[in-house]
Amino acid sequence: MNPTAQRLESSAPGDDPARLPLAVLPAPDWSDDLPTPRQVPGTVLARGWLEGGLAVLDTTGKVAEINESFRQWLERPAAELAGQSLWSLLAGRCPDWQEPLEKLGAEAATFRHLKLRRPVAGFLASQWYALELTRIAAGAVVRLNSILPPLADLEEATWNEYLRGESAQREMFVRLLRAEAQLKSLTQRWPGVIFSQRADFTFRFVSPKIEELTGLAPAEWQGKPHLFWQLVHEGDAEELRAQLQHAVKTRQAVTNTYRIRQAQTGRVTYVLEHREPMVSSGGLLLGYEGVWLDVTRQTIAEKRLSTAAWKETLSVLTMGLAHDFGNVMAGIHALSESYLAQIEPRHEFAEGLTLIKTNSMQASQLVHRIINLHQGKTGDSYYHNLNDLAADLADLVRKIIPRRMEFATEFTDTPLALYIDAVEFRQVVINLALNAIDAMPQTGRLVLRTSYHEQLPPLAHLHGARPRLPCACLSVRDNGTGIHPRHLGSIFDPFFTTKAMNKGSGLGLYNARLFVEKHHGAISVETTEGAGTTFHLWLPQADFTEADAVASSAPAPERKSLLLAGPPGDLLEGTAEFLRIHGYHVVTTISPANALETARSADYRFAGAMILTEPGDATLAELLPELRRRQPQLRIILKLAGCAADDLDTNLIARADLVISSDLPPPGILEKLAQTI
Repeated sequence: MNPTAQRLESSAPGDDPARLPLAVLPAPDWSDDLPTPRQVPGTVLARGWLEGGLAVLDTTGKVAEINESFRQWLERPAAELAGQSLWSLLAGRCPDWQEPLEKLGAEAATFRHLKLRRPVAGFLASQWYALELTRIAAGAVVRLNSILPPLADLEEATWNEYLRGESAQREMFVRLLRAEAQLKSLTQRWPGVIFSQRADFTFRFVSPKIEELTGLAPAEWQGKPHLFWQLVHEGDAEELRAQLQHAVKTRQAVTNTYRIRQAQTGRVTYVLEHREPMVSSGGLLLGYEGVWLDVTRQTIAEKRLSTAAWKETLSVLTMGLAHDFGNVMAGIHALSESYLAQIEPRHEFAEGLTLIKTNSMQASQLVHRIINLHQGKTGDSYYHNLNDLAADLADLVRKIIPRRMEFATEFTDTPLALYIDAVEFRQVVINLALNAIDAMPQTGRLVLRTSYHEQLPPLAHLHGARPRLPCACLSVRDNGTGIHPRHLGSIFDPFFTTKAMNKGSGLGLYNARLFVEKHHGAISVETTEGAGTTFHLWLPQADFTEADAVASSAPAPERKSLLLAGPPGDLLEGTAEFLRIHGYHVVTTISPANALETARSADYRFAGAMILTEPGDATLAELLPELRRRQPQLRIILKLAGCAADDLDTNLIARADLVISSDLPPPGILEKLAQTI
């Protein structure tokens, strides 16, 4: 052997030829204890199995040296091989190789690797080879070895032929280890569950993530067919069965979303499943292959977006209908009042007209309540008396509770000041009341209660943070069916519900938990199965530093100055305090002359002037036009107190930039001011 071949033989096995100097290249592993083609007569050798083929080429691609294994595989005497083009010799063994080999010979890359396929007559599978080319100063070194074919070619009828050689067995072993390692890595890193399921819904294989979602280890799923349908939410089971039957019938994969319940905690999870049925040619169901993905968070977001869009649409429709209905009731009320003024108290129509007047007034008040509810927006916190909020909510609950049920209130005499988002608070309490009504299918008693606490009682099943003391509590108590003990750890989780899928979203108690956590409080539950349930909202009593703390933690907005004009009294002082709390610099005046002088003062730069208007106020006609004449850029706001816009001169209304009605809630006032100024 020439010096180049000797250097090849002395190189360390396993080194990468592409990383070595061109003159120092690794040799193939030709250990004496491994079988050579001569040791495997007939079977593999007859079909062209090659182990450790090595050839050294000159600069023109012709054979300079070739080892015995390669020579025997080419089935040519050594004297005939020297000086021949290796690419032509290989193309002679398989004409299909000619084109890729010519491209390989024409390239100048230092190292190249090529897989070659050679069909074999009379066999379903083909022979596969790995060719490695390493260019050196004197020419090139070529290795050629048989390799196992791809998985698709490892037919059951021919696998034994391939695996008779130890080299093939070693390659198969390495491939199995690599495949197992890749599968393990995939199952551990995949965020969902990968499974192979039998027709009876036990699992041949399932990834470890199944234990986190279901509370059951993979081993428990191996031989218990009933487990799968026990964990599928009862509200989704029937539809899922129908979809699986359709998938088997059509032999098509199915993708759907359904709920599963954790066996240990009862927590509900939404899973996105892709499942493909494995069906024999005779129509027999063999099993399923598929994956699960936890899409609970996405489903929460979708439901909230859908609910928000519908609420926005419903708000627009309801506001329009309520406004029209309010106009009808106002007409009825005015007409009944007019007729009553024209008849004697003892007239036979007096009682009926009085009833019409009273009921129309109540209907108008109800319409205003509906409008106020729809105008309220979450996100803004103010100081409120819990008793006042609870009394207002009690009026709403009386409208929705069935007649067969009893409703009662138990309010403490102690004022309970809270700094909370009243709109969000109403949503939470109304949802608790609706849940209580659903828990009493026949008859029952619902109680709304407020209480003051300087110390907290022992609390079980508490979620959130224990509130700062002293604290206030609002309780919603029913004597309905109660809650099963196994569900108590999950009732505040998103999407947990025992109702049918079309009757409950499972977000009510979850939103209640978010509300109390946002307001540094807690929610707890007391329940006895078959006897009833009480939910307690625990909230810290306000110490009147909350607004300042919120303001100091938020970026300081540009503070706008307002000129506030109106008659002296509680209305003027209360309006000024309200505006100051919400970031406005307010200068009050109590006379038209003072208002005009202050507006012209160089000491102030007013963004707007708010004029308080009461019934019979004669100063408005004098002040508003003069302000508009002297300060054309000043935004003028009329705030009505005890009167409607229809009671004012239309010319005055036209001069104002904004008219604030007396029934507009605080969030609406702030929003309109921000838009106007």
